[in-house]
Amino acid sequence: MIPAERIWHALDTLAQERGLTPSGLARAAGLDATTFNPSRRYAGHGVWRWPALPSLLRALDVLRVSLAQFEAHIWGYDQPDRAETPAPCLMRSLPLSWLDQESVLDRAGLPAGGLWEQEETFFSLPSSSAYMLRVDTEEMEPILRLGCSLVVQPELHPRGADRVVLIRPGQAPVVGILQEKPVLAIQPFGRSALHPVPQAAAGVWLHRIVLISG
Repeated sequence: MIPAERIWHALDTLAQERGLTPSGLARAAGLDATTFNPSRRYAGHGVWRWPALPSLLRALDVLRVSLAQFEAHIWGYDQPDRAETPAPCLMRSLPLSWLDQESVLDRAGLPAGGLWEQEETFFSLPSSSAYMLRVDTEEMEPILRLGCSLVVQPELHPRGADRVVLIRPGQAPVVGILQEKPVLAIQPFGRSALHPVPQAAAGVWLHRIVLISG
């Protein structure tokens, strides 16, 4: 039997090689952010707990690692040279500041139009509607650096403490942490004042950020 500790170590190593934290990997896989946290890896009396197979498979899909490759990593040996390299994953990408244009999202709030580019990523997400935003401003430093990327999954419902982007036609997007009490608002990165989330209206979208890279 494979020791649970080896599984967690291999998963952490693969995630770190791709710039992902345990919570970042969980979010990218569409799971609760605490799924892979160290505090959830132990049962009573400090005994290691195995990760749930469905969660592990979703994480490996994000990491672009097959089960055979993962097993090889667990035991510390290389895959044969004949092993196929996974094809790169493509994701629609756009500069963050361009979100103020009405033509970049359709009526369902999903990427549309010819301004989007296809960018190669080192991971895949279960939803084909996911997209990437390239930060093209220094206003949110040091939290978000110029040139870093935000991976967004519009189909995931934002919850309190989630990182989100508020999109409104003709206005600059707002990126920050969502708070639900006392009112629904965003704590913008790089600014101190809260930004209220407006009532639902045409062209107004609140999308959840699942990964920040770079």
